[in-house]
Amino acid sequence: MPLPRDNDVIRGLGFVALYAAYLEEQIDNLLFMLEPVEPFPEEEQRWPTSRKIDKAKRLIANLSFDYRDALINDLGASKGLLKWRNEVIHGRIYANFNRPDTLKSGRANVPDRVVESKELYDLADNLDEIRSAILRPMILQLPKLMQSVK
Repeated sequence: MPLPRDNDVIRGLGFVALYAAYLEEQIDNLLFMLEPVEPFPEEEQRWPTSRKIDKAKRLIANLSFDYRDALINDLGASKGLLKWRNEVIHGRIYANFNRPDTLKSGRANVPDRVVESKELYDLADNLDEIRSAILRPMILQLPKLMQSVK
């Protein structure tokens, strides 16, 4: 269910931060679930999430279950969403009183751009949807499959 829109850029940014953290936790949980295939040691638990996603995709590609290809695609899509999250979280949002709010990047040669609450709420909703999509095969399919791997 989509978040209610209230035109609050700061509140939308908060949902982005929170839902991205939930997605990152889901990816960690997936790698813990896949430990019968390959360990997920403490060193790897400190990896950037994009690297964890690459590992999860590699491991899942070698398994066979109904939603395998969808899960691989969802993991790929999550990388794009987390990149978008980085853009808005690590950028700086400046309120302009009679003009749209401006997002200034922390990276060189990236132009300023308008940021609106709708974009942030849409991103938060997309992060939550992809987290749910990654969770679905973790409820029944992957646990059963991991039992046969053990």
